[in-house]
Amino acid sequence: MKVALVYDALSKLGAVRDLPEDFGAEYEDEQTVRSLLAAVCACGYQAVGLALGEDFPRRIRRLCPDLVFNIAEGIRGPTRESVVPAWLDHLDIPYTGSDGLTLAISLDKALTKTIVTALGVRTPRFMRVGRLSELDRLDLTLPLFVKPNAEGSSMGVRYGSRVETSEELRRQVAWVLRDYRQDCIVEEFVPGREFCVGILGNDELQLLPIVEVISPCAFYSYEDKCAHRKELVCPADLPEQTAREMRSMAVKAFRALRCRDLARVDFKLDTSGTPMFLEINPLPGLSPEYSIFPVQAKAAGFAHDELMGRIIELAAKRSCLEREEVAI
Repeated sequence: MKVALVYDALSKLGAVRDLPEDFGAEYEDEQTVRSLLAAVCACGYQAVGLALGEDFPRRIRRLCPDLVFNIAEGIRGPTRESVVPAWLDHLDIPYTGSDGLTLAISLDKALTKTIVTALGVRTPRFMRVGRLSELDRLDLTLPLFVKPNAEGSSMGVRYGSRVETSEELRRQVAWVLRDYRQDCIVEEFVPGREFCVGILGNDELQLLPIVEVISPCAFYSYEDKCAHRKELVCPADLPEQTAREMRSMAVKAFRALRCRDLARVDFKLDTSGTPMFLEINPLPGLSPEYSIFPVQAKAAGFAHDELMGRIIELAAKRSCLEREEVAI
């Protein structure tokens, strides 16, 4: 089976303008791409790398893979993560991971929180802000946390994202609106420990061991991410009741957003030790060197190539079942 790894590459983007300084933070580096291709080959598949660019539709047609392993984040806009899945659906090429609709919704933090809250999943009180004037009707309790509404990989999350005063709030919101050219999300700051729940599967889900993310400050900032200043403790030291509740909330979010194959769900504990949902990432990083999801998989007994093989198997099985259902 020929598997095409579709990834982002800055060299393929051409001239891009008006992008923030941390643009490309979600992109896997060249070493990771090579590691992922080697892992696919180790599973017995023919692996081909394909960088996402403007000529993607023509190149993927010519390549004609049996399956695409999608790790592409896209360039800009609220549906950037949907570009590759949308084209692959149009061309009827199976691929790993969630479809374009799920990726677009999950990238929108406010929309995701609205959906999961309706199912009883706790999340910090929040407000979506598109103009500074909207802060005049803010009904949230300081300290607050400010970040772009539709970014990942700690993009737009700086040491200054935690704000203590109205003046700091306006300054941070103004910076996000100006530099990221999108709405921001303002939420009540959750001061406790940070955790991630990893999920593999579709009809039957495998929950990977919970990992605790320990960083120098009370949240994982872009400054710390760039310097790889974090410690991952997996399995995390948690009371079983707290862990059980966190896993239950993660599954609800995974199901509500119709995720497929894999996802990582992020939480923090409030002052009473209660889990609070932060966000869900259906395109988690897969670097064997520094990403969180492979650490969780390793704790569950998966070598890195086995993890890649498992994701491919899940996608291939799901795609065959979907085709059979259409044919009936």
